[in-house]
Amino acid sequence: MLVFLGVVALLALTEAVPAPQVQILKSENEVGPNSYSYAFELSDGSGASQSGSIKNPQEADPEKRILGVTGEFRYTADNGQPVQVTYIADENGYQPTYIRSA
Repeated sequence: MLVFLGVVALLALTEAVPAPQVQILKSENEVGPNSYSYAFELSDGSGASQSGSIKNPQEADPEKRILGVTGEFRYTADNGQPVQVTYIADENGYQPTYIRSA
């Protein structure tokens, strides 16, 4: 029983430790009639950027317009390893590429 109480107390203490405050270092947004982009960077090294545009804006039927998107995001995994993913999304689907960092 004492072991169980010790484990519960330890878990309660680890949950009580406040997470470090993460600051927004950069935040950009731009929206146009047929395109958009955004980017942000945080003080913990994580961030993302994305841009998209309609690839066939001349198409009269909105249901047939194709949105092409490119972007990337990055963060530090729980094991301390940096993670970065770049991607394309278009009429061929979502196509991510995982980039390993040292």
